[in-house]
Amino acid sequence: MIAIPVKKSKLREALKNSYVKTAILIIILIGSMLSFWFGIRAVFRAEDPFMAVASGSMEPTLKVGALIVIQGYADPSTIYAAPKDASPPGDIVVFWHWDSIYGLQRWVHRAVGKISPNGKTYFVTRGDANSGADSHYNITTHTSLPGLPEEYVVGKVVANVPVIGQVFLFMQTGEGRVIIIMLLVVLLIIEFIPFPRKKDEEQVLEQGQVKA
Repeated sequence: MIAIPVKKSKLREALKNSYVKTAILIIILIGSMLSFWFGIRAVFRAEDPFMAVASGSMEPTLKVGALIVIQGYADPSTIYAAPKDASPPGDIVVFWHWDSIYGLQRWVHRAVGKISPNGKTYFVTRGDANSGADSHYNITTHTSLPGLPEEYVVGKVVANVPVIGQVFLFMQTGEGRVIIIMLLVVLLIIEFIPFPRKKDEEQVLEQGQVKA
């Protein structure tokens, strides 16, 4: 009886290729990271649940370089407003702020009070290290407002970790982006470009000998 050789599956052969295996692992890694990121955003109900503190306006409570965790909110009544010396102190909130020098930014200050002129609720905010309350402006028309509109609030700070935020701040600089790109390029070169083996090792393998 003559045995007829069975053709190997092209897919199976492709999966044995080291480059294909590496590509699959990279895809799985990226997919896992994206799933984790979107999962974290869903849990905290915030578009950016992690931010780095870039100024000293909230010291000593939040120091420059601290990583803060932001809990999104839907009901302004969940934000407690009180001075920092109160017991308990007011919530630290993240909000959109516009000024003529820096434009539109996200600020991190404490909600120290609430006011309701004309029946509309505004928060009074202040940095723990600042001498006075913040001035607020309409982010579209840039006109002065009596306080922070509740719809400008992104969320409140529920946790912070010192120093780790320095990594986020560094990644936002030009030098940080260049270093990250260079590291990625080096990793791709190491992973995907085949380097020639030593001649003596190739000769040993060809002769079927085992290297001691």
